[in-house]
Amino acid sequence: MRHTNYEPIAATYDGRYADEDYAGIERALIDFIGKPCRVLEVGCGTGHWLQVVQTHNINVAGVDLSWPMLSRARAKLANPYLAQARAEDLPFEGERFDRLFCINAHHHFTDKLKFFQEAYRVLTPGGSMMTIALDPHNGKDQWWVYDYLEGTLDIDKERYPACEQLRAWMGDVGFSNIYTNEVQYLPSDVAAREALQNGLVSPAHTSQLAVLIKEEFDAGLERIRAALLEDDSLRLSADLRVYATYGTRV
Repeated sequence: MRHTNYEPIAATYDGRYADEDYAGIERALIDFIGKPCRVLEVGCGTGHWLQVVQTHNINVAGVDLSWPMLSRARAKLANPYLAQARAEDLPFEGERFDRLFCINAHHHFTDKLKFFQEAYRVLTPGGSMMTIALDPHNGKDQWWVYDYLEGTLDIDKERYPACEQLRAWMGDVGFSNIYTNEVQYLPSDVAAREALQNGLVSPAHTSQLAVLIKEEFDAGLERIRAALLEDDSLRLSADLRVYATYGTRV
């Protein structure tokens, strides 16, 4: 499976939150957390979502494998507990947290089932988890990345489990009340020329591009430029859906 190196893109990673509207994900997260409680984010990156949670909860913690990303999280959060660790080996005793969430990170984990085992272990009885991600298996999404960057859809199908698979894994490790909701619709449409100028077509913009080797990315970039030469009004569009899958520890 392909893995993203976040070290070279950590400095510009948060640009995506200025470029895109993630209001649906934010609403789902706040609703999921509910009343103040002990919260853990796995794959917290630069701390964007922990910062959202911290406005409602004091007791927050986060883990990520990338030290450059964690360093940026530490700079923006008020007294968080942050640890460099793998999702499959969380550095906490059992029954520590009331809520655990993972946003656009599960597809990076090497052992995806083991993560759910660890999530179950560190949650208190009656505690809940939520994981949010794309589902490229359902055939509903269209994206210029898949159109012009050869192989990216197949890579995503390898990296992202289907929501059905997530629910099956969660059931296997003991979670109950398991279900999936669509929480964000992400349509976009931008002139290709503008996208090339403002950095939309860059490895820092999305992991689908960051995961490519240089030759693969450059080839896709040339396809967009060639198409733009044929049609100066070329637009890069997307029609994406983001899903949250939930479960409760017995």
